[in-house]
Amino acid sequence: MRAIIGAFVFLLAMAGTALAAPVDDVAGVLADAGRKPLTADSLSTDFARLSHFKRSDSNGMVLFTQEAPADGHVRNAQAQFDTIGATRPATDKMPLFSVAFELVDQPDFSFDGLAAALERKLGTPTASSNQAGAVFRTWLLAEPHGRSFTLARAQGSDNGEMITIVQVVQSR
Repeated sequence: MRAIIGAFVFLLAMAGTALAAPVDDVAGVLADAGRKPLTADSLSTDFARLSHFKRSDSNGMVLFTQEAPADGHVRNAQAQFDTIGATRPATDKMPLFSVAFELVDQPDFSFDGLAAALERKLGTPTASSNQAGAVFRTWLLAEPHGRSFTLARAQGSDNGEMITIVQVVQSR
């Protein structure tokens, strides 16, 4: 009897992990990839679960555009990475890299759900707002130093639908 109860408990535990909500999956990818050291060579692989990036190099800058979505919630994605690394007069305020994802609301995916999932992964946001026109959450990470996550609610420019924007930025 104990073996049957043990097997039942095991199956319930496995079913719970196998049925993770989409917001938990996306938050996991963002948090895991966004907390590790990123390079221009690793960026497209680190975020491959969300988007397939096409790389273009020019004048010390690497631009990544979305070649194809990898996740049904990602509508658009882009990234830029400064490969020169040294501060130049015109780029003091420019980040070392920035990765942005535009995510669409669906019955199983929303800003509030993703915000809660990211909070479980990253802790309490450093800054947040729920005012109309300024709904966001920002996490400033201790490690890697200068890394931030921002989650914002916005109106899509092409169709007016509400979207969620996630940006991971590394300051110099």
